Amino acid sequence: MFYFFIFLLFIFLILFLIPFKFKIYYEFTNQSKYKIIITYLFGLIKKEVDSTSKDIEQNKNGEDNSSKVNSIDFIRYIFDKGDIRKLYFRINIGFKDPSLLGIAVGIIWAVVNSIFAYFINSYDIDDIDDKDIQVIPIFNDDIFQLFFLCIIKVNLVYIITAYIRSLKIKKGGDSIAGTSNRRINENYNE
Repeated sequence: MFYFFIFLLFIFLILFLIPFKFKIYYEFTNQSKYKIIITYLFGLIKKEVDSTSKDIEQNKNGEDNSSKVNSIDFIRYIFDKGDIRKLYFRINIGFKDPSLLGIAVGIIWAVVNSIFAYFINSYDIDDIDDKDIQVIPIFNDDIFQLFFLCIIKVNLVYIITAYIRSLKIKKGGDSIAGTSNRRINENYNE
């Protein structure tokens, strides 16, 4: 019996140390499209979230049932604890006026660099093997296209830790929990 418990402990330890793999793809051309693919156990368990099939559960009042979590802190924690395998970011921007295009490209580079500096501050950008960050100016054409692809490998332990942190931060009350209307004689014992 003792060996069985050690075997179960070993299996759970192995499952916690096998990494998740997140693949995030975002494209904005004429419309916004995204796709998030999460794989576990080397591709045996795979979950896809696509912008074409939106499944949002709503209650009778039309409010969203999903719990609200600070997504910026969660994304930053995943970036800090995960291993970024691939980072591809490309913006095609064009204006008919070249001076306006030059100013816009400079502003976009500043915004892109500050966003990546905020999320990937613990990484050295040279440590990411497959990376491509581009802002491409297109002259004499009014166009805006954005492509984003990021593959992150994260251990299950860090995802559970991030979820527990988000539960500690999340406050109850309105839609999550209300008062129970307890009385002195709650069970009607007389």
